[in-house]
Amino acid sequence: MIRNASPADIEDIVVIYNEAVLEGRLTGDLEPVSIDDRRAWYFEHQDRYAIFVKVVGGAVVGYAAISPYRKGRSAFHETCEISYYLSRQHRSKGIGRELIDHAIEQARNSGFRLILAMILECNQRSIDVLVGAGFSILGRLPNAARIGEEYFDHFYLFRDMRS
Repeated sequence: MIRNASPADIEDIVVIYNEAVLEGRLTGDLEPVSIDDRRAWYFEHQDRYAIFVKVVGGAVVGYAAISPYRKGRSAFHETCEISYYLSRQHRSKGIGRELIDHAIEQARNSGFRLILAMILECNQRSIDVLVGAGFSILGRLPNAARIGEEYFDHFYLFRDMRS
């Protein structure tokens, strides 16, 4: 089941996200985030900007967020950004695609015209899932991220919601 996230889900969202941070190469964050940080983030995602959680067996196992693109700049009000994370044991089971598809539909229903995703080049699995969901690679920012001693490109993907 996928549903809108509630404040009660914030701790589970933090656990899932911090697992990705600690695993490395799945996000640009290099240090775990706090519950207080994510609580503020959660409350910025209301109405058009939303967070959805996937629940399996009563537990939150992943989430997707529709976030502002270039927050505060009105010219971009029809464009949003998608991000999603899954607990390690629930990856490669189609849940990421299910969350992406749900978020796309919600974004379309909320009046967004374009949806963007920004992914590290070393996260090929996520790039593949997004391309499978109708996203196209728009470009890349070379060597934008430094993780340890390695540099990685930052890929920009988009989907036009009108098609």
